[in-house]
Amino acid sequence: MRLIASIAMAASLAVGATSARSHQAASSWEYPPLCCSGIDCAQIEPEAVRENPAGFIVRIAPGEHPMWPTARRVPLILEIPHEKVQQSPDGHWHLCINAVGGLLCFFAPAGDS
Repeated sequence: MRLIASIAMAASLAVGATSARSHQAASSWEYPPLCCSGIDCAQIEPEAVRENPAGFIVRIAPGEHPMWPTARRVPLILEIPHEKVQQSPDGHWHLCINAVGGLLCFFAPAGDS
């Protein structure tokens, strides 16, 4: 019985440690832990981003982000104010969203934020 409890405890600690860690962008920099739980962030195409005086409008079609699969059937449109924008370490656009499309983090190339 003690062995089963020890295995269960080790498994729960491993899961907790994994979900607290960040994950890497395709160019190998790590997204900050507060932005993701391993699948919430992805590089997005420049065509998905439009700047306006208040910030950026981001349009993600179904299937263009791991957290916005084709099953959604409608695009996700986010208005992101300038104060929520972080500089992208690799010069690409990156978006981190939760399962319902809420903004977690947004990274813009230098000169665009």
